Amino acid sequence: MASVPSDRTIVLHLLRGAVPERADDLSRLWREHGHEVEIAPSAHGSTMNATSKRIKFDTKTIDFFWLLGFSAWRAIEVYAPALTLATATGITLEAALNIDNERGQFEQDYKHRISSAKSLLNAAATFEIEWPEDIPQPTADRESLSNGQDKAVFDLVALALAFALLHEFKHVQARAVEAAEQTPEDDRQAAAEEEMACDTWARNFMTTGIDAYAQSHDHTYGQVEQKRAMGIALAAVIIHAMTPLHAHWGSDDYPPIGDRLEAMIGGYNLPDASAFWVFTACLLIALMRQDGRRLDYTGSSFREFVMTLLAELR
Repeated sequence: MASVPSDRTIVLHLLRGAVPERADDLSRLWREHGHEVEIAPSAHGSTMNATSKRIKFDTKTIDFFWLLGFSAWRAIEVYAPALTLATATGITLEAALNIDNERGQFEQDYKHRISSAKSLLNAAATFEIEWPEDIPQPTADRESLSNGQDKAVFDLVALALAFALLHEFKHVQARAVEAAEQTPEDDRQAAAEEEMACDTWARNFMTTGIDAYAQSHDHTYGQVEQKRAMGIALAAVIIHAMTPLHAHWGSDDYPPIGDRLEAMIGGYNLPDASAFWVFTACLLIALMRQDGRRLDYTGSSFREFVMTLLAELR
C-alpha cells in the first residue's frame, strides 16, 4: 500500500513544480530548516503565516487563491478593449472606458464575481458559499480541466500560490536565523520591513535562473519570465484582496499594500507589448474601478500604464 505524502512533502512538490529549475535548491533548504507545514482548521478571514518552525495555512485560504484567481482573470475581457484604445489613441483610460459601450454588463458581471469570491473570506468554511457554476472546483489535476483557458489559469494560480508559500518560507528562514543567533527583540528586523524582504526574496527566487529552464524546454527566456511575472501579479491582487481595508496604508506589522504591489509587479524588463503588461494593467484597472476611482491617465504603452497605475495605488 502506497504511503500518503505528508503536507510538508505536498507543499514542497508544489513549489518544485512551480519553479523546477530551483528544485534542488528547494529540497536542500527544506531539509536544512526542517520546519513543519500545519494545516489549520478553516476559519473566518484568511490563514497563511509562519514562524521559525512552521508554515501554517488552511484549505479555505487555498480555495480563495483558486476562486479569486479564476475570477480576476476575467479582468482581461472587461478592460483590455479600453486599455488598447487608450494606448493607441492617446485618450485617457476614463474616456476609453466611457466609449466602450459593451463594457457595462461585462464589468457588472466581473464586480459580482470578485464580490462573490471575497465573500469566502467572511465565511468559516468553503461550503458556506455558493461556488460559481462556471469556475471549476479546486483540483491538483491540471489535465482534469476541460479547456485550455482553465488550464492557463490553473498555471497562474499555482504560480501565485507558490509565491505566497515562498514568502512564508522566507519568514521561516529569517526567524530561524534570529532564533539561532538569539537576536534581541529590539535588534530584529522590523515586521513591515521583513514583509517587503520576503516579497522580494520570493519574486527573485521565482525569476532567477529561468534561462536554464527555458533552454531545456524549448522556450524563450521572455516566455518563461512573462508567465512567472503574470503569476506573481495575480498573487499581488489576491494578497491585496486578503488585506483588510484598514491595513492598506500599512501598520507596524505590514507595509502599505501599494508598496507590496510595487515590489511584486514593478521593474520587469519585458517588451512593451508583452501579455504581462496587458494582463497586469487590467488587474490594476479593476482594483481602481472597485474603489470608484477615476482613471484620468494617458500612456503610450501597456507598460507605461502599469507604472502609472502602480504609482497611483501607492
